[in-house]
Order: sequence, then C-alpha cells, then structure tokens
Amino acid sequence: MSEPTSSIFEEPKHVVVLRRLRLIKPEHRAQAFRRVLIAVLVAWLPLALLSVVHAVASGHLELLHAFITDIAVHARFVLAVPILILSEYIILPRLDITARHFLVSKIIDTSDRERFDNAIASTRRLSVGIWPSASMTVLVYAIVIVIALTVHPGVFPAWHHADDSIHLSLAGWWHMLVSLPLLLGLLLSWVWRVGVWTRFLHQVSRMNLRLIPSHPDKAAGLQFVAFSPRMFMSLALTIGIITAGTFANEVFHLGLNPLDHPGVPIATAIVVVAIFISPPLVFGRSLLMAWRRGVFEYGALTSRLGTQFEDKWLGPESQVDQGSLEKPDFSSTTDLYSVTANVYAMRPVLFDPRAAISLALATLLPFAPIWLSVIPAKVILTQLLKLVV
Repeated sequence: MSEPTSSIFEEPKHVVVLRRLRLIKPEHRAQAFRRVLIAVLVAWLPLALLSVVHAVASGHLELLHAFITDIAVHARFVLAVPILILSEYIILPRLDITARHFLVSKIIDTSDRERFDNAIASTRRLSVGIWPSASMTVLVYAIVIVIALTVHPGVFPAWHHADDSIHLSLAGWWHMLVSLPLLLGLLLSWVWRVGVWTRFLHQVSRMNLRLIPSHPDKAAGLQFVAFSPRMFMSLALTIGIITAGTFANEVFHLGLNPLDHPGVPIATAIVVVAIFISPPLVFGRSLLMAWRRGVFEYGALTSRLGTQFEDKWLGPESQVDQGSLEKPDFSSTTDLYSVTANVYAMRPVLFDPRAAISLALATLLPFAPIWLSVIPAKVILTQLLKLVV
C-alpha cells in the first residue's frame, strides 16, 4: 500500500495563483512573509491612503483622526490577518503529523489501511477544492451584502462614510469590497478546515482501531489526539484580537467600562474553547467500548491471578520463610495490578484540561491591555509590590 501524500490539507487556490504570478516564493518562510505583506498591502494600506485623501480633499481632518484611532480596523488587518495566514504554516503541518501518528503508533489495523488512505485523500479534496473555494467566496460576499443592508450606517466609523454620512467613502467601499471579504474568507477557511479535520477524526474513529485499554496515557493510546487542540492557539489569539479590537473602540470612544462588562471576553473564550476542544470528542464511543472491554478482560485476569496468589501465600498450607521475599510472585502481581489500574483509570473522553486553559488564555490575552488601561497604575504597582514583598 502506498504512503499517504505529504499533507492532508491541499494548498489554498489563491496561494497557487500567487505562486504562478511569481508574487511568492516556494520556500515556506519566504512564502509566508510574502503573503502577509501582500495581504496587509491589499487590506489595510488602501484604507489608510484613501482615508488621507478623503480627509484632505473634504477638509475634515477629523476623518483621518477617526481612522487612526479606530483600534478595530488596525487589529483586524495589521494583526489578525497576518496571524491567520501564518497559522497555515504552524497548524497544518502539526495536524499532518497527528494524522500520520495513527499509522506510526499502529493504531490503524492493517485491514483498514485502505480506508485510512481514502480518508486522507478525501480530506485533501475537501480542504480547499474548487467547489469549497467557490462556495466560500459566494458566502463571504453574501455576508457582506447582509451587513451592508441590515447594519445601520451610524454603526460604522466616521472614516467609512462620505460627506453626507449615508453613502460610503472610497475607503468605506474598499473596506466592504476587499478588506472585509479578505478577513471573512480567511476566518471561514479556518472554520472549514476545523470541520474537515473533525470529519477526518470521525472517519478514523469508525475504523477498526487497535486501542490498548491499559495504555499509560489513560486514553488507550489516543492521548496525542487530545493534545491536538493546543495547535489552534494562534487561531484563538486571532479571534480574541478581532473581538478585543471592537471592544476597545467601545471602551475608548464610547466610554464603556470594561470591568462592568466581563461577559464579552468570557463568552468569547468559552465559544473558542468549545469549538477547538470538540474534534477529539468524536472518539468517545470507541474509547467507551475499549474501556468496557478492558474492565472485563483485565478484571478477569487480575481476579484469576489474585486468587492463585492468595491460595499460595494466604492459604492454610502457605509457608513464609526468609526466601519468600525473593519470589517473583509479589512483583508480578504488583505489575499486573498496576497495569489493571491503568484500565480502570482510563478516561472515555479525549479532553485535555491544559489545552482548554491554553486556548482560553490565548483568547483573553488581547483583552488584557484594555483592562489594564482602566486600572490605575497605583493599584497595579501596589499589587505587584505585594507579590514581591
């Protein structure tokens, strides 16, 4: 049987176009930073230039001030967009290693090797094929149209409007037609990838897996899958940046007290953790069946050995002398009991608390400057001195 291809996720179509236009180099590092530069030049720089032109031409320099102080737009297109692009070079190779580990660890039975290869192939086709890419483009602009038709113009920042405050400025048009679709496209592509990854894990979970209930990882050998949500920390950080940028505008421009509205960051963190923790949970049924099998099989083996051990050493004819401690019976029984304890301690749910905490902290990190900005420096210094002293 041939080895799977190099990655379970196909190269995005827009990357193929940029490569053919020779705008990016094939080397991963050079390609990544070239893509980031192109994205910032396309999504953010025209907004800045058009805002300057509009402010100077209309004589309303406050429009330029409105753009400069718009924390949300800078957070989205200077921070979030680059991180979303760089995440492809951080997360996708690690997901590929995780997928290959099913073969390396011999969890996939030889009879299911063809099914596993087919799952790899279908995942590549679904990652960013022609139809998913086209559908995503249509969905992105459908969302933009809904936003334009349903959101009140007063909600948009001042630099977004022309002089009559109803029609869009050139910067506003660029934002709606280019910058915002770019951001939404990157976000939706990651939502799609997470869904495709979940589908792949679900397909694997329905195969004839060689799970070991006594495995020391307490997850029948699948703990490496429970660790996989940690790979999405950069995406959690990005979602936190986007949400925190909008939240910061309300704090610094509308006078909202962030300490009185903790629900926004907390709700964001909960949603992010729930999304990225969910994929490994598809193995719940397989783990539960392995645990039940292990409890009966290892329990029966332990009972038989325990009975023989007690008959030999605790029976009426048992003899204990100076050489009894050198007998292998005690160590063998202890080893089996330790192995059986692993079975009973096995977790039928692939959940890593440290991964959940890491995702939550990454999501909340962009909110920290907002909270610190409203806390007096004297209070912060006092608390730090208490920790030191």
